[in-house]
Amino acid sequence: MLFSNVLQAANITVRADRNPVVLNEQFTLTFSADSTPAGEPNFSALSKSFDIVSQRKSSSYRNINGDISENIAWSLVLFPKEAGKVTTPTISFGTDQSQSIVVNVLATPVVSQGKAGQPQQDIIVEVEVEPKTAYVQQQVLYIQRLYFARKFFDNATLSTPQIKTGKVDLEKLGNGRQYTEMKNDREYEVIERRYAIFPIQSGKLEIAPTFFEGRLIENNGQRQNFGFFSRPTGRAVRRYSAPVSVDIKPQVPAYKGEHWLPAKNVTLHANWSTPPEKAKTGEPITLTLGIIADGLRAEQLPELQIDIPAGLKTYNDQPVLNNESNSDEIIGTRQEKIVVVAANPGEFVIPEVTLSWWDTKTATQQIARIPAKTFKVEGEAVTKTPIVQPPATPVSLAVDTPAAPQPLVVNPNSSAAEPVATELNNNKPFWFYLSLLLFSILAFVLYLLWRQSSNGRSTKLKPQALPVRRSTNDILQAIELHCENGDYKKLRDALIEWGQVYLRLPNSNLQNIAEAVTSESLTLEVHQLMKALYASSPSDWTSAELCKQVQQYRLSKSPSKEASRIASLYPE
Repeated sequence: MLFSNVLQAANITVRADRNPVVLNEQFTLTFSADSTPAGEPNFSALSKSFDIVSQRKSSSYRNINGDISENIAWSLVLFPKEAGKVTTPTISFGTDQSQSIVVNVLATPVVSQGKAGQPQQDIIVEVEVEPKTAYVQQQVLYIQRLYFARKFFDNATLSTPQIKTGKVDLEKLGNGRQYTEMKNDREYEVIERRYAIFPIQSGKLEIAPTFFEGRLIENNGQRQNFGFFSRPTGRAVRRYSAPVSVDIKPQVPAYKGEHWLPAKNVTLHANWSTPPEKAKTGEPITLTLGIIADGLRAEQLPELQIDIPAGLKTYNDQPVLNNESNSDEIIGTRQEKIVVVAANPGEFVIPEVTLSWWDTKTATQQIARIPAKTFKVEGEAVTKTPIVQPPATPVSLAVDTPAAPQPLVVNPNSSAAEPVATELNNNKPFWFYLSLLLFSILAFVLYLLWRQSSNGRSTKLKPQALPVRRSTNDILQAIELHCENGDYKKLRDALIEWGQVYLRLPNSNLQNIAEAVTSESLTLEVHQLMKALYASSPSDWTSAELCKQVQQYRLSKSPSKEASRIASLYPE
């Protein structure tokens, strides 16, 4: 019995599609059994040294001269996590065990050596932060660069900044850019993205490595056939940047300002809708106050405090916040509108407006100012100050930066990655346009077939539920009623129903009834009804004679033989 169990045990071998492999490059590990093993495998032990992307099971049988052999294979797509010689763990298939193999994982893929002896790689991911030491709430510029010397498929992605330690607000600057650069004696295309990071707590800010994931096009763009279609062959790769960190310092204790505003530059602006020296009593003047801060968001900017002298009535509007960006920073603006109305003539002094801020370039406290302004009011005193509203049209503040769309706010704790193929100027491969053309032709042919089928069905008689018909007596009573009240439209409908039931006209209308009846008097009255219904001017015809002729026709005549030649839908 022991000998029989040994004979029945499955032999499970392990094979890598290539060895050595490169760190963060995809390869396939296949477990093959020559017979059905004792149980299903659990590959979780591989997760210690590899990222498992996918797994697939397949079976095959062969019959050679009655000798039947079986092969069951489990194919796993893996990414190595560490460089060096990695021994795969033994995997249990119930009571059966797999073999182990040694996978040699290279740290970097070396294509060739540059003039300076430096390795040249197909894909390089680099990041940069500026500055490396910053204050809390100060903007930190985070730059991602993807260098690639080989094209890749359109579904490649580049991760957004991921914060390991610390709390931040994150905004993307612009839409990124693409250019060419020499690096290690090799020409690379570069995709660059920039982000503005605003730390909201002091301490160590750690940013996880940026990673690229995609499939490189290999074989010089040669195409692999898949039936009628084909596509370039390639291998899946991952590349990581180095992690970076920034020391975030707290607010400077010596800072005396009311609001902590670490920025490259802060300016204040004032604009009057009417010159203050030309003010008149009872007439409103709008004062627009503005803050422009380089390296701060509009949400960080405070409300400006202004002391309005007695004798002036003011109305404040809601502030207008706006964020613009260039390739290096966020520029926040805040506008406040104050409507000023004087009830009495005289001179009024609008005091100086100040705002303290911290200059991150010189590490000193600065003060932005709006000078004091004398407000001269002429005219006669008014007993009641009119209530006015600020103008709806905002006064634009001059910002020396190109206009840019609103930045995309990205959650720094998410694991999202953004596609990189949309930023490339690569031409679409030939198979893409061929597939698009064939799909369009197929859709057009299917549309024509559908039209033809619809037209064919429309010519056939569709079964319909037969309407409930009234008896001849009921119809005659309706005709008599509508003749009496002079409702010609309802009289027409009742007469058409009489033609369907009594005269057996499948397509009954007034003209058919006039032609089907054998009474000239009734035909004349039906024509008179048609004239009364469709005449452009009122008619002096009355329907009493029509009602009389219908009754007489029923008593003296049977349904028209000519009409009876048409197969009736309502046989007696």
